[in-house]
Amino acid sequence: MISLNWMIGIGIFLVYWLVVTILKSKKKLEKYNITSYGPILLIRTEKGLNLLERIAKNKSFWRRLADSGVPAVFAGMTFMFILIIITDFVLFTNPPPPSELTNPKNVLLIPGINDWIPLEWGIIGLLVTLVVHEFSHGILCRVEGVRVKSMGVILALVPIGGFAEPDEGELMNKEKTNRVQKIRIFSAGVISNFIVAFFAFALFFYLLGFLTPTVTVLGVYQDSPAFGVIEEMSIVKEINGIKVVYPEDVDRAIKSDWLRITVEKDGVAKTVELQNFAGPRIVGLIKGYPAMDAGLKEGMIIYSVNGVRTYSISSFINVMKETRPGDIVDVVVFYNDEFQNFKLRLDKHPSANSGFMGVSVEDQISGMRIAYSSLILDWLRSIPSQLSSPRGWLTIISMPLNFRGFGDESSAFFTPEGFWKDKGESLFYLLNILYWVGWIDFYVGLFNCLPAIPLDGGRVLHETLSSILTRRFGEKGEEMSMAAGRVLAFIVFSSLLLSILIPNLQGLGS
Repeated sequence: MISLNWMIGIGIFLVYWLVVTILKSKKKLEKYNITSYGPILLIRTEKGLNLLERIAKNKSFWRRLADSGVPAVFAGMTFMFILIIITDFVLFTNPPPPSELTNPKNVLLIPGINDWIPLEWGIIGLLVTLVVHEFSHGILCRVEGVRVKSMGVILALVPIGGFAEPDEGELMNKEKTNRVQKIRIFSAGVISNFIVAFFAFALFFYLLGFLTPTVTVLGVYQDSPAFGVIEEMSIVKEINGIKVVYPEDVDRAIKSDWLRITVEKDGVAKTVELQNFAGPRIVGLIKGYPAMDAGLKEGMIIYSVNGVRTYSISSFINVMKETRPGDIVDVVVFYNDEFQNFKLRLDKHPSANSGFMGVSVEDQISGMRIAYSSLILDWLRSIPSQLSSPRGWLTIISMPLNFRGFGDESSAFFTPEGFWKDKGESLFYLLNILYWVGWIDFYVGLFNCLPAIPLDGGRVLHETLSSILTRRFGEKGEEMSMAAGRVLAFIVFSSLLLSILIPNLQGLGS
């Protein structure tokens, strides 16, 4: 069913569309140099053109910058086209089921609509991206002597784009603008997006160095020793006299029957003693695997496996790595204030050669649900070192799936240090801006590299192919380039459409 928020949103959009239609019929939009295409408005202005002229004065600098960035456009074009082909292969050989990833609203880069892009930070990132992209096209137009008639915003109730409107006659005039000049103009937006993304991410990763992770209490189970004693979102500072920051610190500290735990919340610290029932808590069971068949239940704490005490997820994983499919293991769990014993014949792990129970678990200490922010911080800090391989670039593309920025409770997960020690709120604010500006600029730049007209990559490829083919085949080379462009555009856009349709149609048929 459609949620109330969606119904309200659709209603507001329809009212907006009706108002646009009425204003267009009365020719009110033309009066203010606004063009409408259905609900989409192109709002033009000549303001900013003088600034464009001043910025474009250093023509040699902008030409060198554009020329040096063109290889990056072709690299992005190649990467994205290969990704499209691989995606098509997966869609037809092993189509994924419907999920958040295949939801049509998550294909669109619209803050607040896309589940992974927060409204406020997404709007900032998107506006910076669009301004940089279109302003860069405008600058290179002026550098190459092409008139820019206007600049403006694309509106569909909310801003969804920007544009610099060149004089198409001058831009496409072969005598006035040669192919090299056109390639510079078409590449400018992508190159600028990549440059902004580089500097935003560089500063983002640098500022991560001022954060220290914490061990945080996400919540407390009601049937546990910690309930009513420790508050959620408390920071665990010490366990049994050992300062804890990383999972391995906790593993060292909790190997006793009783735990002396120091926690802090809102600057107030306290120490409590709790009986030790640390261990992975089962939060899910996979149908068809041994754990469910043997009678294990959600809420059980895995106390030991084959006599080895499992104090945490990491120690549980280490024990399971030593097992093999077909092994029979003794599992002791703690549940309903008593210990219970189970024997399981393990299956094969889906992605390893070890044995597999078929459980999903989370870390807990005597009823405290524990989160280690070091895991996400270490992952973020590792990303720059991965960029020497295609997998690293895929990691950048998919970053919001794993990390959506620093939220309101970031101070409970990370402690600012050094210069930012007493400026935590400002640091998290700056990190969010840099993260979303960097990611959206990178994503938009990469998407525009796709070899499909009217995207920038398609135009760059057409001009390059035309230049090569006309030398060999004369005027026929231009037609050959256009034909190749149409085929590539069909492949790209039909692939994007199929990536939405196939999983969702599969869901309707099931």
